Amino acid sequence: MAVIVKFVLGRYVKGVGESINSQALVASGSDAFFDSILSLSTLVAAIISLIWHISLEGILGLIISFVIIKASIEMLQETVNSMIGARVDSELSHKIKDKVESFDGVHGAYDLDLHNYGPENTMGSVHIEIDDNLTARDIHSLSFRIRQAIYQEFGIVLTIGVYATNDSDEEYSDIRSYLEGLLSQYDEVLQMHGFYVYGDKKIVSFDLIVDFNANRDEIKEQILTKLNDKYPEYQFIIVDDYDVSD
Repeated sequence: MAVIVKFVLGRYVKGVGESINSQALVASGSDAFFDSILSLSTLVAAIISLIWHISLEGILGLIISFVIIKASIEMLQETVNSMIGARVDSELSHKIKDKVESFDGVHGAYDLDLHNYGPENTMGSVHIEIDDNLTARDIHSLSFRIRQAIYQEFGIVLTIGVYATNDSDEEYSDIRSYLEGLLSQYDEVLQMHGFYVYGDKKIVSFDLIVDFNANRDEIKEQILTKLNDKYPEYQFIIVDDYDVSD
């Protein structure tokens, strides 16, 4: 009877912990669950030993030890991830970005970063790409509507940053088109954003995300060389960025 009670209690506590995102309850439930499994296996081994005179205690103990060690490592990883942060879930990342990009005036959503501070308490930030001719009032209104929509749908408090873009100018648009075509030749380049041309200073700046396993400096040097050959009158600045979400 005690084994059954512990088993049911363990499953219930773990289920409640998962539903409210409480690692403490999940760990407590898992402990009770494994305790019930250990007690049950000991009972089964004792019955088999009495009836068939076969000793299974050592084998069962070894198997249970591996199972408990594996579960303990997984729980430790989850706890550490919640403390120091973990990569944003890919599916959630795509949903949030799609929602942000659905607003009129938003040309792209980048640099999504989320932090969990306990059950139902997630905060984060994202950069949106918008036209550089919007007023402060326009940006404030757009940011407010995005924050409200994300909180209502996902329960996430989101801070909005801005990438201004001015590639509607034909000359600047040609530079961006050439750049995008150039970057498409590099499988190591995962994304480019934050493109902006400072026309009066003849400076072009953009953020570049390169695969961690690639030689970042070599790829940047190749890209800069080709850009300078094509547009010698401009100075190109590549800002290193990192892929914290898909």
